[in-house]
Amino acid sequence: MTAGTARVGWLAAALLSATVMSGCGKVTSTKGGSGGEAALASPVEKRGQAATTDISASAAERAIEQARRDGKYAFILFYRPSEQADSKMKDTFSRAQASLSAKAVFLAIDVNSSVESRLIEKYRARQVPLPLTLVGAPNGAIVGAFTKAVDEETLAGAFVSPKVAQVAKALQSRKLVVLCLQGSGTKHNRESSRAAQQFVADPRLAGQAMLIAADPAQEAGLLKRCGINSAPAESSILLLLPPGNLVATVAGATTKEVLLAKLQTALAACGSGCGPSGCTP
Repeated sequence: MTAGTARVGWLAAALLSATVMSGCGKVTSTKGGSGGEAALASPVEKRGQAATTDISASAAERAIEQARRDGKYAFILFYRPSEQADSKMKDTFSRAQASLSAKAVFLAIDVNSSVESRLIEKYRARQVPLPLTLVGAPNGAIVGAFTKAVDEETLAGAFVSPKVAQVAKALQSRKLVVLCLQGSGTKHNRESSRAAQQFVADPRLAGQAMLIAADPAQEAGLLKRCGINSAPAESSILLLLPPGNLVATVAGATTKEVLLAKLQTALAACGSGCGPSGCTP
């Protein structure tokens, strides 16, 4: 993996506007698979609290919240009834629903709908190419986004592992993700894990970092999103800044000081608008 700031798969779903911020630069997205700055969480949910009933919530918002409570995914299609490509995608959406309804709810929303204006504005559906399909995991993270018509197979393949959803959720909550890849097949697990724990607990990060551990042998999809082609031989720590920039990779035995230095270097390269919770324009 190359040194410095790398754009990884988490940025792909940050296409809720035609141009999204990617660390220190801009990247234009046309099709995505995960990550991004928005969460699928309904507007009725408050951070750190259980979701509560909101009488102003729309039918789609209530359906999304119920899906989360049921441990299901939510597929949301924003479309224009007058456009042939959009109507075709809506038909594909309906066929996918028939085969995937046990695992997900499917919601087709006309971008001209006044009833669902809150969701339309939340995901800037009028500002991106349509049809737009968003895929939300049960934890509220957007893990897939497509700004063109896709087939049933693509929709069926949009489900991700809980670890992928966990990382996506943390990034979308503006957390610095400290991803510790280790398992029975990696070396220096103890030293790497200790360094990661001490790094996250460092008061200079002000609680803005989240440690997530994953066995690389079990997470091919997670590795792919981080630009890793094969499971590492040594325990590896990846630092991911919101909305999804891989800014450092440290393999093998390491220390908190090394990780802090890597983060400081990355933030210095990014500019004055950067911090542990990500980069701003």
